[in-house]
Amino acid sequence: MKRIVLLFLILMMVVPLAPVRAQEPPPAEYRLEGLSMLWQQYNRCSPTALYMQLSYFGLQGNATDIVRWLNPYTEDMSVRLIELIRYAETQGLQGLERTGGTIELMQRVVAAGFPILVENAYWHRNDDNDWMSHNRIMMGYDGGSFYFYDPLLGPGDDHRGYGIRYEEFDRRWKDFNRNYMILYRPEDEARLIEVLGEHWSTSFNALATLEQAQADYDATGDALAAYNVGSALLQLDRADEAAQWIDTAREIGLPWRMHWYRFEAFEVYHANGRYDDMLELVYEVLPNSTAIQEVYFYAALAYEGKGDVERAIANYYAALDRNANYPEAQAAIDRLGG
Repeated sequence: MKRIVLLFLILMMVVPLAPVRAQEPPPAEYRLEGLSMLWQQYNRCSPTALYMQLSYFGLQGNATDIVRWLNPYTEDMSVRLIELIRYAETQGLQGLERTGGTIELMQRVVAAGFPILVENAYWHRNDDNDWMSHNRIMMGYDGGSFYFYDPLLGPGDDHRGYGIRYEEFDRRWKDFNRNYMILYRPEDEARLIEVLGEHWSTSFNALATLEQAQADYDATGDALAAYNVGSALLQLDRADEAAQWIDTAREIGLPWRMHWYRFEAFEVYHANGRYDDMLELVYEVLPNSTAIQEVYFYAALAYEGKGDVERAIANYYAALDRNANYPEAQAAIDRLGG
């Protein structure tokens, strides 16, 4: 009997896995219809983009309610994708965020009937020192461009999308590890799984992102590519390696607003017990903005790691003061008995 089991196991090892079913190429061009245009207020591209994405699903809620939920603190200028997903869940939708997007994958998703929220670098005066984040809704493409409903630039002259050439879009997209957020109705999940293929798996997506980011760094050697490598390694639970890449990115030189929008360095240093490095990042941000709730949350994690529970609780409360819809901060206060 043991010999039979052993033979079965050996056969299982040599039988190849079933190949992933090849997908048909996406149409040469495609545009989604049914989005409502909304122009943003100052520093409100995230809730405005979310409103436009939600409008596609026939949800005609008040845009002001979205702003109040996502940005209750007037000066806050940063909203994470998970916060957008949490709001969408209050509207009966589901959502996912991924990194390592490609032109063809985005084409497939759009052609399957899903508008996509993407995060791009934006330069108000075409000055690298003026680098910041900007969210827009991808809703179409053709042979040379993606098309967007953009909170700042509009829906295009024909209201069929503001066009950005693939090369220019990818240059801006890379700075945010080519992230994307898709909302969908629960009954459409099987269709989205088919469209995303292996990228539905977070582990596969992280590996693909790592390969993409490493190729970017090998080609350019720039700080944001190094940061993207570190971010992907963090998702793969390779925190020691991730810290080396984050350190490299900081040594090369990151945009001064970097940690208004991206928080992977805090997570990497926390995973490695490097609490003083976390606080160094905190005090790089605070002289320029005291409004970003995540910075206080990571300060609290650092102080908690250092054993200073009183300062940790105070910073968790500071995070909640800037956004009451911050379950991680509330959970930490409850855990510490604050």
